[in-house]
Amino acid sequence: MKYFLLTISVIFFSLPFFAKSINPIDGVPIITKIPSSVYRAGSQNWSITQGNKGFMYFANNFGLLEFDGKNWNTYKLNQANSNLLCVRSIGKRIYVGGQKEFGYFEADSLNQLRYNSLSDVLPQDIEFDEVWNIYSGKENEIYFISHDFIFYYDHTRVTAIQTKEATRYSFFIDEFIYSSSAQFGIEKFIPLSQQRIKLTNASFLKGKNIRKVLNYSSNKRLIFTLEGEIYKEENNIISPVAQNLWEALKNAMINTALILPEDRIAIGTQNAGIFIINEKGEKLDHIVTDQGLTDIIVYDLFIDKQDNLWVAHRNGLSYIELESPFRMLNKYAGIEGGGYTAFKDNGKVYLGTSNGLYESIQVSDGITYHSVEGGRGQSYFVEKINEEVFYGQHLGLYNIKNGKSQLINDRIGAWNLIAIDNNRYLQGAYNGLYILTKEKNGWKREKLKDFHESSRLMSLNKKTNTLWISHGFKGVYKLKIDFKANKITELKHYGQSEGFYSNVLINLFKINGELVFCGERGIFSYDPEQDRFKLHDLYTNLLGTNERVSAMSSDFAGNIYFIQKGKVGMIKNILSNSPIIERNIFGRINHLVSDDLEQIIPIDKDHVLITAKEGFIDFNPRYQRSFIEKVPLSIISFNSSDGLETQNEYNPQYKEQTIEIPYDRNTIDVEFVASYYDGMHFNEYETYLQGFDKQPNEWSSQNQVKYTNLKEGDYTLMVKGKNIYGEESAMTAIKFTVLPPWNRSVYAYILYVLLVGLLVLALFLASRWSFLNKVKSVLGEKQLQLHNKDIEIQVLKEKQLQQDLEHKNKELALSTVHLTQRNELLSNLKEDLQKILERINKGNFSKVRTYDSLEVIIKKIGKDINDEKEWSRFEEHFNLLHSDFFKILKQQHPNLNTQELKICAYIRMNMSSKEMATALNISLRGVETSRYRLRKKLNLDRHENLTDFIENITK
Repeated sequence: MKYFLLTISVIFFSLPFFAKSINPIDGVPIITKIPSSVYRAGSQNWSITQGNKGFMYFANNFGLLEFDGKNWNTYKLNQANSNLLCVRSIGKRIYVGGQKEFGYFEADSLNQLRYNSLSDVLPQDIEFDEVWNIYSGKENEIYFISHDFIFYYDHTRVTAIQTKEATRYSFFIDEFIYSSSAQFGIEKFIPLSQQRIKLTNASFLKGKNIRKVLNYSSNKRLIFTLEGEIYKEENNIISPVAQNLWEALKNAMINTALILPEDRIAIGTQNAGIFIINEKGEKLDHIVTDQGLTDIIVYDLFIDKQDNLWVAHRNGLSYIELESPFRMLNKYAGIEGGGYTAFKDNGKVYLGTSNGLYESIQVSDGITYHSVEGGRGQSYFVEKINEEVFYGQHLGLYNIKNGKSQLINDRIGAWNLIAIDNNRYLQGAYNGLYILTKEKNGWKREKLKDFHESSRLMSLNKKTNTLWISHGFKGVYKLKIDFKANKITELKHYGQSEGFYSNVLINLFKINGELVFCGERGIFSYDPEQDRFKLHDLYTNLLGTNERVSAMSSDFAGNIYFIQKGKVGMIKNILSNSPIIERNIFGRINHLVSDDLEQIIPIDKDHVLITAKEGFIDFNPRYQRSFIEKVPLSIISFNSSDGLETQNEYNPQYKEQTIEIPYDRNTIDVEFVASYYDGMHFNEYETYLQGFDKQPNEWSSQNQVKYTNLKEGDYTLMVKGKNIYGEESAMTAIKFTVLPPWNRSVYAYILYVLLVGLLVLALFLASRWSFLNKVKSVLGEKQLQLHNKDIEIQVLKEKQLQQDLEHKNKELALSTVHLTQRNELLSNLKEDLQKILERINKGNFSKVRTYDSLEVIIKKIGKDINDEKEWSRFEEHFNLLHSDFFKILKQQHPNLNTQELKICAYIRMNMSSKEMATALNISLRGVETSRYRLRKKLNLDRHENLTDFIENITK
């Protein structure tokens, strides 16, 4: 009876667990599929964790799988079998367990993970199979959980704790071990002392396969079984909960569970994907492959630092953005085609797409979407007017009754519909405007004449019957319509000449009751006084005019939404002094937004639908995202290369140290990553190499930067990351120095200084030696020159002496000739005088005879003086002494007489004029006269010297 009452009370109190109000908008979260072809490792992933740098790690059947936000890497164990079953990040280590193996990975000095086995130190008599779970205690001690053993590691040694016989799975929760067994159900004990804690109703779990025990609160645990049952353990009492889910979960088969933010619980199953429930036991979501999950089988669930969900599958991985203001209404939610229009009516939502019209249908466990019968084709608008739901599409205008569509106007291209009164409507179409009148027997259609332009966007002022229409390629039209006569009374066109930037790409929207016109450049309003358009002051100030706004709308709280250059934004507090423009939060979905007839459609206070290329994006404007201060950024590698080989130079343990790069490896390649996973493909990076770049490089999705052939010097590479929401990381700086080449190194310069010193010294010594040698050479040369001069002088002197000697010899010879001649003459005279003296002595003296004899002697003397024979003899001797002087002179000047020849000979003999006068027996004047005549015969001008001429006569 006691157990019966307990069970009844549990069931009673668990009933509110399942009451759920159905929301008409039920999209699916944004899910990223990650098949094994993406990460290039084994298909099976058993466990997930996140490292201290933000990297994700997965226990894969090929080893430890790592994802840093950009790159996938697989690390093997240092043994043949690398199949891992569990993984847990604790501190800087990644602890892993597998088949008969456990240990940890830790980064080495080159930032590469290396495996260290802990099971190798176990005694050989301890036999265990797989290690399925890893936990950490309060003192960071580690617990490795296998089926029959719990291995306790205190960072110095490993201790084996054996559990009860036939234990299946064990779990470490708040310093207690919860072990399960088919025989005893579940037991609770303290690990080292193995002190058992008695649990009430533990028998509920006998024969059950416990797959997960979660710490739900300080004194409450949730227990999940493979059979789909959920229990709680509170104050050591076990009781069942959420029993209305058991049937569904029984067929699904629970593999794992996880506590989510806001007290939600995610349950991973073997056959039915993921269930998400709240603390009341209400099913909030059911995510299967039809909703975008990679695989139906779920082995593990993990919440990352951004509160989004990672899923380990039998075949691949999934990333589910649970903590996002966006959900998708696309093919995974049952909606096909690109989104065009939407409308909510009394808890039912209509969605118009390029494939047709869909309506929400409430079913037992949520919302499903069905195509409206007859609602095929492009659906441009849907709206409830005068208590009827109308929708327009390519084939015409319809209304909906009892889930079926009825044709009202079969003219193709129904853009929109405006009520004129209770029974009449104005329809914009491809080819102009129609007045539709509802009558008892059906609908009457009448086309307005004189206007045939496409009328997709229009607004009617019922007070003045003024209709504004914007045409995407022609401009804006203002029409005055007489609805009584159904005719256009006034029509005017507005374009570039009326204030717009151009006539194209002009759309009109009604924002908070005000009609605005978004042109190719700028947002405009109509000035009725000037009958032209002008830039809207407020929106121009907020959004500018450079980038086109293609869509605008306002929600129930007065927020204004816009799409500007393909990017969604929202203006909050528009009427305040400081409106807020929010763009960053929409960065996640901008690439999904439609670029054809785009719209932003507020449905209610919790749902704003944005038309997408595939269906719709459901945005919750009440969502308050927790912005993070700094996006995690990591340097993956810092490589230097010589063009052939690459070497990683970066050690994160020495961030403050300056890396030294040899000059022959001065090509630098740096890889970095922001480990932020919402919109991970849209993370951007800014780099700046101080010492090389003049300014930071523009933000780019490239997570690598390369610099080639850097000059020697000091550099600092600064890197920043930015997520899709515009949140930035802290600046990461890497200092490095490119060393100069050997020929420009410090040692080289020292060597150069030494060499220059030696060279200077050598040059000095050489110069000194050269100077001395030169001095010696000059002295020697001078001495030689002096010696040569002495020799030359000596030679000249000897030559002069020789010449003088020759001259003297010649003079002596000539004198000898004269002397000989005179001697002969004197001898003859002596003989003659001797004869005269003898006669006198003999007494034969007579005056007459003596006189005669003396007269004969005088005649002899005169004859000797004028005797031509004597001249011939002189001439002959002179020629011998002076190298045929007379012979040459006569040949050159045959007109010279004997006296002139004598004068030439006397000049050659350096005789003075006085001596010549004596020798020639003439006066001194006669000599000068003879010299003058001689010059004329020799043809000498007055500037030529007669003596020099005579001297050179034989040369």
